[in-house]
Amino acid sequence: MNLTPAVQANVAVRVTFMGGLHAVTGQRELQMTFPQGATVADLLASLSKRYGDAFTCRVFSSPGKLEHTILIFVDGEHIKGRGGLAATLGNSEVEVIMLPMYAGG
Repeated sequence: MNLTPAVQANVAVRVTFMGGLHAVTGQRELQMTFPQGATVADLLASLSKRYGDAFTCRVFSSPGKLEHTILIFVDGEHIKGRGGLAATLGNSEVEVIMLPMYAGG
């Protein structure tokens, strides 16, 4: 019988803040580590805790609902096609780009 606990793998995540989000965060990129199986919702919860209400208000229109001006990509794919906030961050290094859209003309 093996009594050694299983070691959970971690995912290295590089978050790139685009548009006005870097003014809120004070940086354009951030390196983070999450347990394998973590989701975009887990990432955003961590970022909201780290950057507070200024970040949360820019990203969410209501709890659990992204602001319509925010696009989030994981490995170049929009999260809408990967399950939205439930999309997993992957099994290895992942790049998440948060790009606020602006309307106007």
